[in-house]
Amino acid sequence: MKSEPRIFRSAALVSLGTLSSRILGLGREILMAASFGTSLAGSAFFIAFTIPNLFRRLFGEGALSAAFVPQYVQTREQQSRDAAAVLARNVSSLLFCGLGLICLLLMLLCAGLLFGGFLPPRAATVAIPLLVMLPYLVWICLAALAMGVLNAENRFVLPAFVPCILNLIWIGLLWVLQSFTELLPEQKTYLLAWGILLAGILQFTVQLPLIRKIGIRSSERVTPLSSGVRKVLFLMAPAALGAAVTQVNVLLDRVLALWAGDYGTAALSYAERLIYLPLGLFATALGTILLPRFSTLKQIEDRSELNLTLNHGLRMMLFIMLPASIGLALLSSPIIQLLYMRGAFDEHSLLFTQRALWLYAPGLLIFSLAKILVPFFHAHSDTQTPMRIGLIAVGLNLAFNLLFLVLLPDGWKHAGLALGTVISSLLQVLILAALIQKRYQALDPASLGRGLLRSSLLCIPMAGSAWILNHVLETWPLLLRLPLSIGGALILYGLLAILSRSPELRWIRER
Repeated sequence: MKSEPRIFRSAALVSLGTLSSRILGLGREILMAASFGTSLAGSAFFIAFTIPNLFRRLFGEGALSAAFVPQYVQTREQQSRDAAAVLARNVSSLLFCGLGLICLLLMLLCAGLLFGGFLPPRAATVAIPLLVMLPYLVWICLAALAMGVLNAENRFVLPAFVPCILNLIWIGLLWVLQSFTELLPEQKTYLLAWGILLAGILQFTVQLPLIRKIGIRSSERVTPLSSGVRKVLFLMAPAALGAAVTQVNVLLDRVLALWAGDYGTAALSYAERLIYLPLGLFATALGTILLPRFSTLKQIEDRSELNLTLNHGLRMMLFIMLPASIGLALLSSPIIQLLYMRGAFDEHSLLFTQRALWLYAPGLLIFSLAKILVPFFHAHSDTQTPMRIGLIAVGLNLAFNLLFLVLLPDGWKHAGLALGTVISSLLQVLILAALIQKRYQALDPASLGRGLLRSSLLCIPMAGSAWILNHVLETWPLLLRLPLSIGGALILYGLLAILSRSPELRWIRER
């Protein structure tokens, strides 16, 4: 029991680190909007950063941690701390060599296309910052591995704040570059690319002193393909492929958005940030809580409680994210104006970003439901099914994207890409739900229907109050008008939920 206060203090600090990173991430997007608006340079930079960031998602963070941390802990407990340290060194050496080779090949390909004159000017705008940032993928994956080691050793605080380094350097560079008005936007993106590479190196190196302190030293002999490493790779493969689904979707959207117009990728990225902020703070948090709960109930074979927890989780997500999706679409213009509209972000940027957000907004609810359904499969040791359904979703997303690029008029084509992602994700969620019901009979359609109906009815007066307050207070400063409109609508939604005795309120308090 004496360890409980320490655990809760660590949990609070980790939450603070995550929240700090999210807020700093929003801050960097605000400065990006002010610096580049929806220009070609801004769109090109977003695409260039997406490519090394894709490798971070595949080989770092979730996929690597999910495979490495349990194996590291098992080796430490069953053998020794020295054996666990050997495993960490072996994995890091393989990661460095493998990703280093991938990085080198990509750099040679990029340089060959760029300096060989094979790329049109618009593509060259993407290639130059990409060439600078490609080594970032090696350093950020090593940083993710170091974070996994420290978490396995119950050193949570430093890894929680490490992601803030990237955002702080990014924000600092953007702040400094605002003073150099003589620089072209393309030149600013090149300098920014060097800053991101530096941030990747720092995210790894700041963890080295603590890594060495727990007994892992790089000078000792390594065996990159030991049995322990092969087991980590075997466990990591399904998780990496599952993570690839979302990241490939993001990359496809951003590349195709550039075809829609110079503004397309940047407008889509700004809208996407507004979706993923509440998604990360609420849906990911609830999914994180529910995964160990699902796993425990599965192990003790308490099927009724497992099914009840799943249905409660889905209803809680409907209760939270349905009004959030509606509010984000309804108040899209003042939200975008308050956060982004300054500097190079003009009326045209507002219009293009607003259109993307309108069609992205329903995805907030849909993406959130997936955060509940996928862990249910994982709790049953089934990582294959979500991966396969995800691959189908990628194909559908590409088909919808191409269809909307052809059918929608100019100025709306990039927004059609957001709609394609939402539709393909909806089909993914429906297939996952159907498979859960077919295999486990875990869903309660009547309960979910009641929850959806109740939340939908509560959203009608909530949306009306938000719209009325926004228009009644139209002459007020935006910094006051928007919080009052959102706050008033949320208070009304909460009061109506209390009056209607919504059970979701009690479940949320319990979680």
